[in-house]
Amino acid sequence: MKKLFKTKPIVSFILLTFGITFAFWFLPVIVSMPKDIRLAMILIGGSGPLIAGYLITVINSGEKIKINSKPIFFSVFVVAAFFLFLLLYFVNNGTGDTNGKMPALNEVSILGYVLFGILFFILGINFSNATNLKLKENYLKSLLFEKGKAKWYIIGFSLFIILNISSYFIGNLFGVETTEFIIKPEPIWLIGFFSTFLFFGGHEEFGWRGFLQKELQKKYNPLIGTLIISFLWSLWHLPLHYNGHYSTGGFMDLLPRFVWMIPVTIVFTWVYNKSSYSILAVILLHAMMNNVSRAIGSSELVYTILGISLAIFCIINDKMWKKKSYHLIYDKNENGASRVGKGEFHP
Repeated sequence: MKKLFKTKPIVSFILLTFGITFAFWFLPVIVSMPKDIRLAMILIGGSGPLIAGYLITVINSGEKIKINSKPIFFSVFVVAAFFLFLLLYFVNNGTGDTNGKMPALNEVSILGYVLFGILFFILGINFSNATNLKLKENYLKSLLFEKGKAKWYIIGFSLFIILNISSYFIGNLFGVETTEFIIKPEPIWLIGFFSTFLFFGGHEEFGWRGFLQKELQKKYNPLIGTLIISFLWSLWHLPLHYNGHYSTGGFMDLLPRFVWMIPVTIVFTWVYNKSSYSILAVILLHAMMNNVSRAIGSSELVYTILGISLAIFCIINDKMWKKKSYHLIYDKNENGASRVGKGEFHP
């Protein structure tokens, strides 16, 4: 296993990610289970890319799986628990549900709490290793706030807000159908944002961008790497169209995702590369993509056109057809002292 991780990190990541996720996400198809256990399976399975990237990095570095920063570990553990249980509290009040599959807080069993605790532990230990410079090519470090990347944090947060608002007003201007609202402030939006940031999608970025994007760009240009990730990222969602989290229509329901995920993944690649490989920037982007439509209106047709146009701009702006040479992001100098580099792929 160690040899496979070291010699074939891309293949190892794909096998491990799909193995973990499919095992947890297909289980509710096979076994009938209460809502709280089912949700735990969905959340732990969604951590597949994060777990795969972290394990391969730790093992290839000769390190042990450990809590590196206790303050970060306990902060993430507590905050993730707070937002998940707050989300389930709102289910009691008729909001925050997903296809009727979300348990209310009073429906969570002791086993449910235990399984959620495992999720919080996984998140905490991963986030805590952002400070562990003993890890080879510690992409986790790019989670931490860096003043020089503030512009990209703002872009990650605001990009989908701009797309939604622009599509709404352009749609109104040209008589294209729009949502009935432009701004709909609801507490559940903020809860959804932080939930996505931590465990409903944002944490995937440690794997897809942080690990796989980096490894693919050692071999291919960013555009090819993006198309590979787009395909894998789409296929990875397959069980959610069998277990009812999205639908029960199976592969046919998944097919449209293979198309619209291409421009989405291009934008994610652009933000990741242009921000000098900031996981924080793409997690913000992911959290906003999943939640902004709850609070800000849009025109679906215009939004699609703008999204495709943005993807074309990203390809041209970053010259994604050109291969970039890789330089270690985080390493140690010859004296053994920790060094933090820019983490750039140079043309």
